[in-house]
Amino acid sequence: MSRRETTKLETRQLILEAARKLFHTKGPEQCTMRDIAKEAGVSPASVVVHFKSKTALLEVALYEDIERTIANAVATMPHENASLHDRLMHIAHCMYGFYDNDRELYRVLIRDTTFEKAGENPYLTQQLEDYLQFFGAMIEQEKAQGTVQPAADARIAAASLFSLYFTVLMEFLRNPNMTLDMALGWLAATAHQHLTGILTPKEVKEK
Repeated sequence: MSRRETTKLETRQLILEAARKLFHTKGPEQCTMRDIAKEAGVSPASVVVHFKSKTALLEVALYEDIERTIANAVATMPHENASLHDRLMHIAHCMYGFYDNDRELYRVLIRDTTFEKAGENPYLTQQLEDYLQFFGAMIEQEKAQGTVQPAADARIAAASLFSLYFTVLMEFLRNPNMTLDMALGWLAATAHQHLTGILTPKEVKEK
C-alpha cells in the first residue's frame, strides 16, 4: 500500500471516529460536516471526499457497532433445541436493547436511510440481506426438524418475520413512553400469532 493510500485510510478513520463521538454526544441533527471535520482535525473538503453526505457518514459510522451487536446476538443464541420463537426473540432482545442505549440516534439513522434509493446505503442493505439469509437458514433448519411446514418458502417467511421486527422497532424508537419490555412483549405476541397463523384449518385447506 502506497503512502498516499495509507494517509487516505488514516484520514477516513479519523473522520469516522470524530463522527461517532459527535453523533453520540451532540446527536446527528445537531452537528454538521464542518463540526465533524473540526473534531477530526481535517478540512471540510476531506470529509466530503470520503463521505458525500452526512447520511452516508452516519450509516458507515454506526455500521460497525450494529454489526458487532448482531454477531454477539448470534454467538449467544439459545441451544438449537430452543423454539424458533425463542431464538427470534433472543435476537430481538439483543438488538432492541442495543438501540435503547441511544434511541434518538438510531431513530435518525433509520429515518434517513430507510427510503433512500437502492445503492445509496450499501452497508445497511447488506446487513438486511444478511438478516434475511440468517432467518431463512433458521426456517430451513426448522423444516428439516419437522416444526415448520415443508411447503413454507424460507425467504418469504424470513422477510415477513423481519417486517414484524422492524414494525415494532420503528414504534419503539418513535415512542419514548414504550419501554424495552413493552416492545419485546408486543413483538413476542405478534411473532407468536404469525407463526401459529390466524386462519382456521378449514380456511387454510381451502386456500
